[in-house]
Parts: sequence; C-alpha cells; structure tokens
Amino acid sequence: KGLRHLAEINHANAVTLADMLSGVKGVEVLNSAFFNEFTIRVKGDAAKIVDTLASNGVMAGIPASRLLPKAGVDDLIIVANTEVNTDEDRAVFVTQLAAAI
Repeated sequence: KGLRHLAEINHANAVTLADMLSGVKGVEVLNSAFFNEFTIRVKGDAAKIVDTLASNGVMAGIPASRLLPKAGVDDLIIVANTEVNTDEDRAVFVTQLAAAI
C-alpha cells in the first residue's frame, strides 16, 4: 500500500511538471506516457542549459547528449520529478529553465 501511494505521488508530480513545462516557450515535452521521468526538447544546447541551471542551484536533469554522444540529441533533457520535489521546486525549475532558454 505504501509503495503504491509513493508511486502515485511520483507520477502526479511528474505530470504536474510536464504540464508546467509544456507552457514554456522553447520547450516541448516529448513523452505522452511516462512514470516519473520524461524527455523535453529545448531551444538551444541542452548541456549548456543544464549547466547554467546547476550553477543557479537547480538540478535540471540529464542532457541526453551525455548518454548518447554524437547521436544528434543535443537539444534533449531527461527530467525526473519524484516525491521529494515540491511545488516550489517545480516553479523554480520552470522559471529558471525559461530564463536559460
């Protein structure tokens, strides 16, 4: 029962973040179905954007290019959102991402 409840929270948080990100100009949520991780396409170099956010204290995710070098995925970020992320965390991430793009 506890794990199921935790999974429901994880999924709900990820859906909330995906919905918020879909409203950011220059961001496209690529997955229509997911659990707590999904991929976004950003306008610009994803690795540079992730590094910029990290320098501001925001863990933005993993640039797909770090996992698949030379695969032409330089504009993709793999994002996760779980039970440890708050509404404030999501708002800061969205604001910082919009500013970085």
